[in-house]
Amino acid sequence: MADNPRSAELRDVMKADVRNARRMMLEEGKGPYWQGKGLQRILKLMDVVEQQGDLETRDKLLSLVKGRAEQWLAGEGNTYFHYDKAQGTVASYPEEFFTVEQLNDHHFTYGYWIRAAAEIALRDPSWAASDKWGGMINLLVADIANPNRGGADFPFLRNFDPYEGHSWASGIGMGEMGNNQESSSEAINAWAGVILWAEVHGDKALRDLGVYLYTTEVQAINHYWFDIQAKVFPPEYQNIEVSQVFGGMMAHNTWWIDDPRQIKGINILPLTTASTYLATDPGFVKRNVVSLKPEIALWESRGKKVNPPDIWQDIFAQYLGLVDPAAGLAAWNRWGSFELGDTRSHALHWLLSLQEMGPVDLTVTANTTFYSVFKREDGRKTYLAFNAGQQALEVHFSDGTTLAVAPGRMARASH
Repeated sequence: MADNPRSAELRDVMKADVRNARRMMLEEGKGPYWQGKGLQRILKLMDVVEQQGDLETRDKLLSLVKGRAEQWLAGEGNTYFHYDKAQGTVASYPEEFFTVEQLNDHHFTYGYWIRAAAEIALRDPSWAASDKWGGMINLLVADIANPNRGGADFPFLRNFDPYEGHSWASGIGMGEMGNNQESSSEAINAWAGVILWAEVHGDKALRDLGVYLYTTEVQAINHYWFDIQAKVFPPEYQNIEVSQVFGGMMAHNTWWIDDPRQIKGINILPLTTASTYLATDPGFVKRNVVSLKPEIALWESRGKKVNPPDIWQDIFAQYLGLVDPAAGLAAWNRWGSFELGDTRSHALHWLLSLQEMGPVDLTVTANTTFYSVFKREDGRKTYLAFNAGQQALEVHFSDGTTLAVAPGRMARASH
């Protein structure tokens, strides 16, 4: 992006984020959810630094994340994971959101750790070997995505409901309206982590399971959370989307606050390369963002407010950028708030990349796991494909484009 008019701004925010990386790795909460989220946050910052060619800083960030992850995985301090044979689960301490008492949110929480470990493994495979730190990560994978039925250690697909086609978040599911799930996008992040972990290790069976979980959950989200085909929500339902899906009801709220920004944002974050599904219906994305303003006005008219007042503005800018890069970039405020799983560097890099390549084009598919296609208004398409394996790939896109991708590399073509 050296020739981009805002490349100097990107360098400035990168410097600030790198300088603050250690603090930003754990800004809120001390338990496994916030720590896993912090690890992924810094690794996404590292992606930007690496893409910009600063390998020395990349290595420093990688070392920082490794060190923090190892503190947890070693199980020698006050923060650790532990396999509990009686419960048939990995317990994590200090407990957050009843992950131990009620087995809540395991895929949300462990998904961040799996994704982070997979990103480390891409740069240092030996770190993730099964006889080193990878052994603990394999337990986290089995905890949320065990493919085997009737085992004595973990249940089959703990969080995922094949009948419903999506995950449930409550470990006991004993509420009056049955089980529930709020952050569908964090479920997607978990399955993306499983896919990447499997690809790095050459485990095709686990990779295919992860793809099933990811693609099936995406369809459920588009139906039950977003209703993009207008077949699910009853006529009297007034909101654009649902934030919480229960077995017996749907709700437009969160478990911690009724702020409209966080109600919407919880089903968008974290924004990563696995988030392109959010652009399935560009019209819905635009309507969803537009609806935020009157929802906020109504909420504030009741005497309510949130601090900061523009909370998660970076998330909405990136979300809008998937379908309208110019509008997304215009909406982003460098000096505004940022979600604690994201950085200004990642947000700006995301938006500048979309400005260059155009919105996501989901009409083109490919015969590989990691790929994306973008299309500008002038018709020019950009094709990306990543090879997480050890052998060269020849990727064939459904419109006839081909890409040769070296092991451990991303290839790009535009025409």
